[in-house]
Amino acid sequence: MPSCPPGSELVLLAASMAITISTELSADEINILASLFCAIGDNLAIIAAKQQQREEAQEV
Repeated sequence: MPSCPPGSELVLLAASMAITISTELSADEINILASLFCAIGDNLAIIAAKQQQREEAQEV
């Protein structure tokens, strides 16, 4: 039996969370939450990129 690819647990967790959160919400409410989570993810990516840049500059 083949093993699951790395990160599969996070995919399953994210899907479970999305299903749980969306229960009993309207389509508009789900859209707003989706946009909010995308904005949070984008901002985290910017913060991580700047932090990595700073760490690499300190190594030089």
